[in-house]
Amino acid sequence: MMRLAIPATFVFLAVSTGAMANPAKPLGQFKNWNASSYASGNSQRCYISSNPIAEKPAELRHGDVYFFVQSGESAGRTESSFQTGYDFAKDSTVEVTIGEERFRMLTAGRNAWLQRVEREGELFAAMKAGDEMVLAARSARGNETSYTFSLDGVTAASRQLQQCS
Repeated sequence: MMRLAIPATFVFLAVSTGAMANPAKPLGQFKNWNASSYASGNSQRCYISSNPIAEKPAELRHGDVYFFVQSGESAGRTESSFQTGYDFAKDSTVEVTIGEERFRMLTAGRNAWLQRVEREGELFAAMKAGDEMVLAARSARGNETSYTFSLDGVTAASRQLQQCS
């Protein structure tokens, strides 16, 4: 799992810190999803990302919240990650719900990655087929939080991932 989790962390770092050597290049806006690329060594990596359309509880400050899917190191593979503006509770998990499908993500600091990497394809297929995705988490302060992401545009944005396959 950590083999896939580490590249996802670098995607966020490259995007959020504006890494001078490898700035993200926008590939397009597709309704609620953005597509971008960045240089990774001698290759190019692509990713799509979105912000939630709803955050609960509304009275809490959630910080910057994103869901990412990036092109995998091998063609046709993807790597998903979730990032919040606060630290998750230690040893907690994030539950992802898309329709009847359920997935679990492991947390570390402000980031979460799919617990069973062999389910990456299932998660991505559910995202493309679904209308919305809900993530439920617990903060280090013990707050139960949830985020609703619209999946409108995820299929069109995902086509951009092929540029880096």
